[in-house]
Amino acid sequence: MTAIRVLSYNVRYANRGDHHDAWHDRRDAVARLVRFHRPDIAAFQEPLPGQRRDLRERLPEYEFVGRGRATDGEGEGCPIGVRGDRWEVTRSGTFWLSETPDSPSVGWDASHPRIATWARVRAVDGDAALRVVNTHFDHVSARARRESARLLRERLPAIATGDEADADGTAPVVLVGDLNCTPGSEPHRILIGDDAGTGGTVDGGAVDGGATDDAPALRDAAVAADLRHGPETSLTDFARLIDGRRIDHALVSPELSVEAFATLADRDDRGRYPSDHLPILARLSM
Repeated sequence: MTAIRVLSYNVRYANRGDHHDAWHDRRDAVARLVRFHRPDIAAFQEPLPGQRRDLRERLPEYEFVGRGRATDGEGEGCPIGVRGDRWEVTRSGTFWLSETPDSPSVGWDASHPRIATWARVRAVDGDAALRVVNTHFDHVSARARRESARLLRERLPAIATGDEADADGTAPVVLVGDLNCTPGSEPHRILIGDDAGTGGTVDGGAVDGGATDDAPALRDAAVAADLRHGPETSLTDFARLIDGRRIDHALVSPELSVEAFATLADRDDRGRYPSDHLPILARLSM
């Protein structure tokens, strides 16, 4: 059995208007939180290029993959950090949540370009392999969130195909990120394959998010966990929790046992949350 700890954290982009919650006042607390919980995989949403540099400097034990969403590779990203003493990256990539996912683009009526970054990783001391996908759905457009979920369902089989780290092509999949929607919403149902009758199209082809497609079945780790810990929400205003807003998710394929799921309510040494989101942590085994 191989144990895997996967953390997902929207760290809030470096907004000059955040005043005493500006990134330079939060970055050390964000890094300390990750180092304390020591996930095997640390997936981040929203960091700008300077923030990504700060995370790499403060988390040297992690190998980072991913790029920004802008044409030149700048802008907000969805980087994935992989703990080098336990895992190595064998392949990685980024695609856009749009009608033209292989080139920088804005999908449907989204407010910004949105991306998904993926990595295939292999245990350094064994044959265990894992597929990790990290994404951030649009915060304005319901249509963009829905179509993004369908696109991910369509692309998961290709992400999960075998390579030198996974001879039979059956490595488990973990999809994490800020989906800007709560459990039971249409994008969430599409991703877990519980959206009968809500099929759509991507690039002119029919996409049915239900159980009849080729995408791996996914479960919500928060629901599947043997042990659940922490608040029911994942959104803050830096000082207080915002109730009823679990919009950060970890979805896993059936090969993974979910031993525990936590929403981490760690505060920094100022007594504030280091971001306007709480990180989530899934403790898995396969």
